[in-house]
Amino acid sequence: MEGIAFHGDPAVKAQALERLRSHIAGGSFVYFPAWEDGKANVIGAVVEADDTPAYADRLGYPLALADALPMFVNGFRPQTEAERFAIAWLDRTPVGADLTRVVSQLVLDLLGNESLATLTARHPDVEQTRQAIMALHRRAIAGDEVDRKTWKAARMAAVGATDTLDEGSLDRRAGQVVEAAAWPSTMRTVLRDTLSGLGTLELHLALNAIGWTEEDESRVFHLRERAETEGYKADFSGLDRVLAILDADHPDLGRRFRMRLDRVEGASARYRTMGWATIDMMERAPLFAEPVAAH
Repeated sequence: MEGIAFHGDPAVKAQALERLRSHIAGGSFVYFPAWEDGKANVIGAVVEADDTPAYADRLGYPLALADALPMFVNGFRPQTEAERFAIAWLDRTPVGADLTRVVSQLVLDLLGNESLATLTARHPDVEQTRQAIMALHRRAIAGDEVDRKTWKAARMAAVGATDTLDEGSLDRRAGQVVEAAAWPSTMRTVLRDTLSGLGTLELHLALNAIGWTEEDESRVFHLRERAETEGYKADFSGLDRVLAILDADHPDLGRRFRMRLDRVEGASARYRTMGWATIDMMERAPLFAEPVAAH
């Protein structure tokens, strides 16, 4: 039963949770790779392979949800929070829940983002395609099967509208979010690509708001490279070393770099928020049928 959680079988859910918890308890749960040398991410822990379609098939999740799951998990730090979310994903999904509409519901929420709508409203053609694609996802949620030709026409219109915008501009990034959403919920990457596009757009908006530029980014990168070559501040490592260099020699840049770090962390909250919202939505999904008796 495609899109029916755990195919209505409590034993399928129980086995998936057992495998995930075993990896967590054994210290072999990782962010990535999916499956290597006995270590596993949220997908590999269940299917013991780097095989997202197998995860979706075995557990009854729509492929687009399974494909987005590692992105959700990777937004959580420290790892104990990632583990808590991964367990909640399985634990709070009801056996037999009809998940077939969840992907379109999530994409619809992303397309309704206020910052995105503000940017697309500047360009009537882009805004028209955003509204048209939202309408298609609403039809899908209502149970209307939208044919491939209709999806393709909407997608081509979105691409055509976006291609008129300046490369690298915020407006073009907004158009690319709309493009990413112009696929049916059965498309593996529709949710991941739409979420990633919106997350990137929001990050650029946040960095623009504090005046952080590509030149600033390049300057920090080259300062770090030179310090590594010269052995400067070698008693520090990683991000601490970058901050020590900036604090010592470029305090204003260091102050703004800390603001940049805060904005990047804020952008990653988008993935955590969407992850929990997805769990909430699955938890409220109607049951396709009464779960079969536990084995």
